[in-house]
Amino acid sequence: MKLRTLTLAAFVVVAACAAGGVRLTQLDVTPTYSPGEFAYAAAGRDLHVVIVGNPFGGDQAAFEAAVTDAMQGRHWGQPTNFTTTPGEDARPSFRVVLIFDPPVGMNAARQCREEALAVQTVPADDEIQLSGAFCSGDNARTRIRGRVSGAAGPQDPAFRELVGQVTNGLFPPTRNRHRGRDCPPGIIC
Repeated sequence: MKLRTLTLAAFVVVAACAAGGVRLTQLDVTPTYSPGEFAYAAAGRDLHVVIVGNPFGGDQAAFEAAVTDAMQGRHWGQPTNFTTTPGEDARPSFRVVLIFDPPVGMNAARQCREEALAVQTVPADDEIQLSGAFCSGDNARTRIRGRVSGAAGPQDPAFRELVGQVTNGLFPPTRNRHRGRDCPPGIIC
């Protein structure tokens, strides 16, 4: 029994280290979100990614390439190519908007509008914050926020894990998976 407990404890420690210290702090899934909508928007095609901010400074194009690379394969469903330069196969009304170190008051509704592209990001001391939204037109279908401390650059495993976990959280395979404790069974809240 003790060996089984130690093995389980070791697994938990390894899993915690593998997560790179990422903390997901908020998830919003609108009642209008549908896993089928994500499949329609992105399955087997490009999905436009808009990236605002760069917590490391430097070349924005290289940073954006590192972010979209960290997004690849971190979602459920069919293959999707997350890209800042979508091709003709992309569905133009759908996109992901990622804001690094978003200002206070940046909510899901604002994040999907054009005004989000002009926000002034607010870097924290040693912590990188990321707000991601899956948008259909000007409306957020899902939104998630996460944070990580101590990431040294866009190739740092902790930073890549932050981007990957946020990507995964943006596309839940069901809506009621995120049902609150006070939500009655069978009702999507």
